[in-house]
Amino acid sequence: MSASTNTEPGPGGQGSTPLLDPVSGAPIDGTLPKTSSRQLLVGWGLALLAVAAVASLFLHVGDLRLFAEHLRSANPLWIAAAFLCQALTYLCAALVWRGTLDKAGEPQPLASLFNLALLELFANQALPTGGLSGSILVVHGLVRRGADAAIATTALLVAYISYYAAYLLVGLAAFFLLWHLGDLEGPWLVLLWLFLGVVILLALGLLAIAFDRGRFVPRAVLGWSPIARFVRILARVRTELLVDRSVLGQAIVWQAAIFLLDAATLWCAAEAVGGDGPLSILLPATFIAFMLASITATLTPVPMGLGTFEGVAAAMLHFLGMGLEAALAATLIFRGLTLWLPMLPGLILMRRETRG
Repeated sequence: MSASTNTEPGPGGQGSTPLLDPVSGAPIDGTLPKTSSRQLLVGWGLALLAVAAVASLFLHVGDLRLFAEHLRSANPLWIAAAFLCQALTYLCAALVWRGTLDKAGEPQPLASLFNLALLELFANQALPTGGLSGSILVVHGLVRRGADAAIATTALLVAYISYYAAYLLVGLAAFFLLWHLGDLEGPWLVLLWLFLGVVILLALGLLAIAFDRGRFVPRAVLGWSPIARFVRILARVRTELLVDRSVLGQAIVWQAAIFLLDAATLWCAAEAVGGDGPLSILLPATFIAFMLASITATLTPVPMGLGTFEGVAAAMLHFLGMGLEAALAATLIFRGLTLWLPMLPGLILMRRETRG
């Protein structure tokens, strides 16, 4: 899907130009394309090592030939369905921003926002700074498309708050299903309370920073350039849109849809490799596995949840009824679609976005 005309490179653009801070207008040091390429190579190397370590651990007690057979015989129709689910997640992300922009009277073409959603994912994976790189790029991208900096910042913050609200809802649903199966005890209870504490704290902290304009953020923290830049951006937030029920409500629905579509992607991957179970078992199993793996990855200080997500997802799928080799194959296909596949178009869009 091509970007709208106002994201095309300008005439005679042979080199890369630095991003501009959407608040101060000052250039951000370095050019994202070159930095992204270097960081991407490092990220790919670390990811391959982490995935290889998890696969080796699982296959130590599994059958390598059976695992390879599951991958080799994966049903292409189910893989296509998984790909479609992932494409729809970017559409939902674009709709989250579009709701705020429409309410503020600054609508943007959906195709352009779709590209920006893919670009945000790429930036967060290539430049792992806790999501700040993608956030700054989103604000810059919206401003570049003609949106006011205050509206662009507000759209980003609505996306963050709705993300945490949706995460809380679908996460609690996963724990409820686990409790229904009689397995919510011991470590899972600890994970539940940690999840509740972290998500609620992050959401409230973000709201406090927005309404206080970042004044209470410690100076020591502001010494980190991405944090300082993000706080400057937050100073432009339109707080009346943050408490608009229609804007926030729609955004939460689209964010919840992203989680469900990701879980559906894992389900399609499980079906593709022969999930070893009826539909009634695989649907809740893949939802629980995806959510618990996502929560565990969120709570561990590992970029992109490398290794952590794969290990928990495959283990939970196996625990809930899938064969060990099929569970690992489904998890790796899922990660390929969500982590690896967006890299090439993301890199192309990154270069396109930042060329002047």
